[in-house]
Amino acid sequence: MRAAYGFDDIRQNESLIHIAEALVHEMAESAVPGRFLVNNFTPLKYIPSWFPGAGFKKHFRMVAQMSFEVVHRPFEEAKRDIDEGRKSSYPSMAHSFIDRLPEDSDPTRAELEEIARSVCAIAYLAGAETTVSSATALLYALASYPEIQTKAQAEIDKVIGSDRLPLVKDRGDLPYVHAILKEVSRWYTVAPLGVAHSNTEDDEYDGYFIPKGTIIIQNNWAILHNPEVFDKPFEFIPERYLKDAFGHGRR
Repeated sequence: MRAAYGFDDIRQNESLIHIAEALVHEMAESAVPGRFLVNNFTPLKYIPSWFPGAGFKKHFRMVAQMSFEVVHRPFEEAKRDIDEGRKSSYPSMAHSFIDRLPEDSDPTRAELEEIARSVCAIAYLAGAETTVSSATALLYALASYPEIQTKAQAEIDKVIGSDRLPLVKDRGDLPYVHAILKEVSRWYTVAPLGVAHSNTEDDEYDGYFIPKGTIIIQNNWAILHNPEVFDKPFEFIPERYLKDAFGHGRR
């Protein structure tokens, strides 16, 4: 919330946080294949919302309203803060975008503002749950493998020192720390089954005929724990990304 909109006092925006959390939950539930009968019997989308079996229409109207509030309300508050001279102590995406928007008379203003509003919402919604999950997995891994934590700390102390935190620009000089982040994403992927897809045309893969409209679920967990690709896949081994002599940096 702070990175996206620059809000200093998160307590004043608890309602926004709760709505966003609820929206993420509802979106995750809605993405489950077969969650609604209409997924398997598409003619239901043409019946009125009061008809038995059409409860999904009320559900998605509620989700749409929540989505509208999450996308618009914090961005409008950020705009109001700028208009009233209340500048955040923290840099934010919203303030940066708003400062760069053209004048109201510019014909591109509305479109650019809508893009900025959507980007900020995506940054907050898409990053909140995944970032927390990845950070939790990282802490668990470092606690379970203290020798890895020691190596990472030694690399940071050597390259960065103790006067500041690592920055993105330091990534090329921190190959082991970078490898740890890669391994976290593989070892404990935050989206083990991803998001269901559907093919738009008949297809064939590896001898299997896949009719148009088939729901396809990719097993990211199995892919990232395939022993034919990853040695000891259930162990946390950052070194697997340091095998090549040119494993990091530009070349």
